[in-house]
Amino acid sequence: MGGARAQALEEKTAWLWMAAALGPGAPNSGMALSMFPDARALAQACWKEDLSMVFTPAQLAALRAARPEDYTARLDDCARHGVNVLTWADEDYPDLLRAVSAPPPVLYYRGDAGIPNRCFTFAIVGTRRPSAYGVEATASIAGELARAGVALVSGLATGLDSESHKAAVQAGAPTVACIAFGHDQCYPAANRTLKGVIERQGLVLSEYPPGTPPQRGYFLQRNRLIAGLSRGLCVAEARRRSGTMNTVAAALAAGRDVFSVPGSIFSPLCEGTNQLLREGAVPAVSGADILLWYGLAQPEQPEKAKPDGAPLSLDAQRMRDAMSAAVPLPLDALCAKTDLPPPKAMAALTELELAGFSRQLAGRQFQLK
Repeated sequence: MGGARAQALEEKTAWLWMAAALGPGAPNSGMALSMFPDARALAQACWKEDLSMVFTPAQLAALRAARPEDYTARLDDCARHGVNVLTWADEDYPDLLRAVSAPPPVLYYRGDAGIPNRCFTFAIVGTRRPSAYGVEATASIAGELARAGVALVSGLATGLDSESHKAAVQAGAPTVACIAFGHDQCYPAANRTLKGVIERQGLVLSEYPPGTPPQRGYFLQRNRLIAGLSRGLCVAEARRRSGTMNTVAAALAAGRDVFSVPGSIFSPLCEGTNQLLREGAVPAVSGADILLWYGLAQPEQPEKAKPDGAPLSLDAQRMRDAMSAAVPLPLDALCAKTDLPPPKAMAALTELELAGFSRQLAGRQFQLK
């Protein structure tokens, strides 16, 4: 048994060593993995063979500057943070992600790693600053898909990514969040409560080890994971030039289906989605459109969240008492009424929304249901 554990440790640290040398989002990772599907074989070859046709000079230098056993400390750090390591050699590595041109050799995760291979996965993405129309469209389409058993994939960002995850949580369905930082971080900080719920109910994936703060370029790298993990992708609302369009490009490169929600011809927030429709994206005006496209069964009687009896924290109770069903209130007004600082106020509001008590409107306005 000790020998088996030692072998498993050796294999895991070899994958961490390989992934660190390649770097996140490496365009040549697919070639490297096709030649070395066993990271230990690479460890044996990198000091003996000419690998310049596979790796860049910087990657070769990184490979030879360290050894797999040097990454035992990283594995221990993951364990301290409750983070699991999924490698290319593991059975639970997502099948859809294996098929993209540059899959990551290692994924760091919390939650149920089997979801991508067990469930039908579909991504919903969109602007971080949506209109009321975008919020409502996303909640409606995502809710229909979640109630039909689809595992929704998105990026845990502010705006429509969060709305997609929330719809899955409220439906009791699995959801997959791809993050652009280590699991001990959270960006935006207001989504820490949502992230924790997804870790318990779904799956949170990252290419980045604990201790990695968010950086602009990491979000673009993260987008290819959202696309690669999904059978298709729906853009609910987006500007023509945006990070959302980068995710669409990754989806098209991976051969995924692209859907788009039609929007107002007068709204800059709909320029991207309407442009996608002109370029041949599949129109999606409901979750049923997407379910029919894939031949998936629709739920007969969608169930709505039942707030009665939901356990709430003291902050959430205070926030609920300060809110109104008749008049939406902005975040600063709710902070003033509850004496909660913005991070705690957002956490309380997220808790209320996930429990089905409230909803967020455009412009960071909040209202009881």
